[in-house]
Amino acid sequence: MINDIVVEEIVCDDDLDVALALALLHDDESDLEDGEHREEVVPVDIEGFRVMSNTSFREHFRMDRIVFQRLVVEIGNHMRATNRIVRNRTPLDLCVLMGIWPLFNQDTFRSSGLHFGKKKGSIHFHYAYVIEVLREMRSRYIKWPDAQEREIIKAAFEENYGYPGVVGCIDGVSIEITAPLEDPQRFINRHDQYSMLVQAVCDHRLLYRDVYVGEPGCIGDVRNFNRSPLSLNLLTSPDFLSDGEHILGDGAYQPLTSKVLIPYTNNGHLSQRQRTHNFLLSACRSKVENSFALLRAKNRRLKKLPMRNPFLVSDHIMASFVLHNFIILGGNDAEGLPPVNPPIVPDAEYQRLLDDAKTAGALKRAYISLTLHPED
Repeated sequence: MINDIVVEEIVCDDDLDVALALALLHDDESDLEDGEHREEVVPVDIEGFRVMSNTSFREHFRMDRIVFQRLVVEIGNHMRATNRIVRNRTPLDLCVLMGIWPLFNQDTFRSSGLHFGKKKGSIHFHYAYVIEVLREMRSRYIKWPDAQEREIIKAAFEENYGYPGVVGCIDGVSIEITAPLEDPQRFINRHDQYSMLVQAVCDHRLLYRDVYVGEPGCIGDVRNFNRSPLSLNLLTSPDFLSDGEHILGDGAYQPLTSKVLIPYTNNGHLSQRQRTHNFLLSACRSKVENSFALLRAKNRRLKKLPMRNPFLVSDHIMASFVLHNFIILGGNDAEGLPPVNPPIVPDAEYQRLLDDAKTAGALKRAYISLTLHPED
């Protein structure tokens, strides 16, 4: 039975994580009583979560109960495959509940403990453990579409918006965080907030097909894209996009290439053909904006992550994207290409590929504009 699968609590060897855990356990001076640190555990009937109606369960955990049961099974299988399950301690379904609660709610670890009858340190342990496992499972649920899937995606975008050849829409989002312990100035964005950047490509179903997390907020979307594996894969791998396929970005994704199409720059003198092109391109791109809105609506903690450890922040963000896809897919693995590392390309060869893509991109955008609005 799933409930019989349990995990062993372990202590992380990393000095930073140890310091954070100690700070978490001892930051509430109001718990001191008679010179002794005490944290009372409020008795809670955990069975209430297991017998909760499906409607109430969805309100709290953002997924159907059957999807949650599949999540428990997949996490258990992954933990067994990585030798994480050692001895009987806490039922796995309870571990997962405690782990995903901080993802979907803005409670502190202390207040979360009241829901599960656990101390805040225990909640934090299971949370860190679960998001690490979910991050390791990303290759199963976030996949670039293969040739067959790309045909379906292109047909859906063209039917709904009239823009041909669209395989996905790309955009970046800035996740506000607390000032990191090391090099905090690197994470200050143009709004004078500490943040971490996320780049994502989604399809017509709001399913994420590529996610890149971890760059500090001081860089923009263009540099973030250039540093991502996707940038080089699009230029070098014919398996990612064929000649008639492309993804759509906003004006920040300069320069225009045959792989990433962007709107015409509005200089006040656009022709009707160019305005039509920009309108339909923006209509397609609404999908990625909608996906970010849905992601943040479900994963409330992404509105601001009160964390100082960038590695924990990165795991939390990636776990949120994995769960987003897991829920849409109903717990099934995504169809698509397995993750690939981009090849090492000499600078001269990369520049040649980029120049060719820029020339082809200008011709492709002009041709699509002509087909969308034949008369000008």
